[in-house]
Amino acid sequence: MIIEDEVKVANELKFMIEQSNSNFKVCSILHSVLDARVWLMNNKAPQLIFCDIHLKDGLGFEIFRNLPVVAPVIFCTSYHEYALKAFENNGIDYLIKPIDNARLNRSLKKFLQLKEIFTEENALFNKRNSNAVSYMNGYKSSLLVYYQDKIIPISLDKLDFIYYNNYHVTVHTQTAQYETRDTLNNIITTLNPRDFFRANRQFIVHRKAVTSIQQYFGRKLLIGISSPTPEPVIISKANSSEFLKWVEGVNYQTPLPLMLENARFIN
Repeated sequence: MIIEDEVKVANELKFMIEQSNSNFKVCSILHSVLDARVWLMNNKAPQLIFCDIHLKDGLGFEIFRNLPVVAPVIFCTSYHEYALKAFENNGIDYLIKPIDNARLNRSLKKFLQLKEIFTEENALFNKRNSNAVSYMNGYKSSLLVYYQDKIIPISLDKLDFIYYNNYHVTVHTQTAQYETRDTLNNIITTLNPRDFFRANRQFIVHRKAVTSIQQYFGRKLLIGISSPTPEPVIISKANSSEFLKWVEGVNYQTPLPLMLENARFIN
């Protein structure tokens, strides 16, 4: 977003920004403190704000007073004396007019670098927080498995399903299969029920691995899994309703297809 009371300057800045990087789009150009405050109170904050300091109805700093705006700001002005105040108001850079392409590009590069840093830190924080919540709830965040005569931990986020057959329990990811000496009954009690479901006597499935649901014979459900399974994953009639409720509680980016035809297996 650009806040600039000189229309020509604002349009030139918009052109320079969008020419510098095709991913940048100016969502709005505003020309006064009042217009900017009204816009920010009624719209989702942009990712970056360019703001003139001397506007026709006051200083640009007044825009952000008592507003919960966390978007970084690049202040633009013909004056040097406001630099300190700029950095006290979400400022990440301070451009002296007239603004040239080289200086603008350095500011935009700085913004992208800061964005990348904070995005990575936020992702790390969320992962740590998720693990902490799981620990406090008594749920595991990893599972100990046997691999080449070693015992190693596997993050539960990597699991697609856990499978029991002939007294052996195996743990399956997209790329590998591991053995564990534990039983499905013991394992399921340590897993977060938001993420894992006991499909039947043979399978525990992870919600992220469920790719499709088909109606099967006898009002059972046939579940598609993102990794190949040793045998079809079938939900009994008695557990179908509970499973569908579990799936409905998951926020998938795209809905799971509920296919009504009879299942056909492909070996």
